[in-house]
Amino acid sequence: MHPVLFRLGDFPVATYGVCFGVGLFAGLLLATVRARRDGIPGDWAWDLGMLAMVFGVIGARLEYVRTHPAAFLENPALVFALRDGGLVFYGGFALTLAAYVVYARFRGLHFLDLTDLMAPSVALGHAIGRVGCIAAGCCYGRPTDGWWQLTFPGGSVAPAAVALVPTQVHEVLANLAISATLWVVPRRFRGQRFAMLLALYGSFRFVNELFRSDNRGSFLGTSLSNGQGTALLFLVAAAVVVAIGRGLPPR
Repeated sequence: MHPVLFRLGDFPVATYGVCFGVGLFAGLLLATVRARRDGIPGDWAWDLGMLAMVFGVIGARLEYVRTHPAAFLENPALVFALRDGGLVFYGGFALTLAAYVVYARFRGLHFLDLTDLMAPSVALGHAIGRVGCIAAGCCYGRPTDGWWQLTFPGGSVAPAAVALVPTQVHEVLANLAISATLWVVPRRFRGQRFAMLLALYGSFRFVNELFRSDNRGSFLGTSLSNGQGTALLFLVAAAVVVAIGRGLPPR
């Protein structure tokens, strides 16, 4: 749609990268406000944001490489070419959670307090980041003749001049709705917001995958895409979080 936002001389600044940065910053600001309401020092939210920036990018890129190995066989250096997209939310989410486990032990907090703190911010940052997908044309949908569609120009990742289901727009709207829901719903036990994030996004993503047309790979050799398989794992993880945290009142 508009993959290059502007140029600094001969250097193109990708819209995808800018949206990723704006999403991270907006999520950090939201987490700072949420931290004060949850009785957690606001500067700890910035620590968590920095962890998300580093481990989120690494994990998201590694998952993209894992699911699209053919794209890097001839030129492995392309693994580091992030300007045009190629990040998978699930991978970044998983590696960031691992970093949060370590951070929680360092701060003497329960892990679920940190995940509840960051849950609305994750959804908000994800929504803004998906605007970059619209700009780059990645994560595109199936061809459609319905009124709800997007058509991408030449130079986009998506097929040019073909009306497609706007799966990226679905991601933006769903994540905004999830973020708002997690913000307003009262927290009754540890892990509640985190479990809701896993369940709501997992359910949405499973359905949205049905409308996608880009290559997402196969989940463990099944007819499910990697996105659908991971969405099911999110639902299982949500049930586990509820089982663990239901008897633990919020701090």
